[in-house]
Amino acid sequence: MQEFDTTNEQERFFVEKIKELRLVNHKLSKLLLQKEELTDEIIDVLDHSHEGQKTYEYGELKIEVKTPINYSLDKSLYETGSLFLPKKFNPIKKSVSYSVDKRLYEEYLNSAPKDARESLIALITKKPGNKSVTIKERV
Repeated sequence: MQEFDTTNEQERFFVEKIKELRLVNHKLSKLLLQKEELTDEIIDVLDHSHEGQKTYEYGELKIEVKTPINYSLDKSLYETGSLFLPKKFNPIKKSVSYSVDKRLYEEYLNSAPKDARESLIALITKKPGNKSVTIKERV
């Protein structure tokens, strides 16, 4: 960890690093836009106008194109039952998902009996996520 002798040194450090991070974020935004445009151009030239994945060969190159379509359900409309879908034509499947309440996990990890703690540790893996720093303008 960086150590500072004075508050001014720390402030200069932050000003410099924030400026550098803004430049990198700006470059990344431009590059992501350029990547999207190039991707669209290549897909157009290959005439890959359908959903799915296909590998094209061009000389010694293999070009893998993926064009997924994301489907989303209006869950509240579906659950009202106001629209009728015969069972034979209903593509919607109900699924159950599990999530961890992080606050409760930490609390139980500190207060639960030993066997419960051991079970929690066996069931739930903790690992760092992607780090980020967002810089917002002062109002």
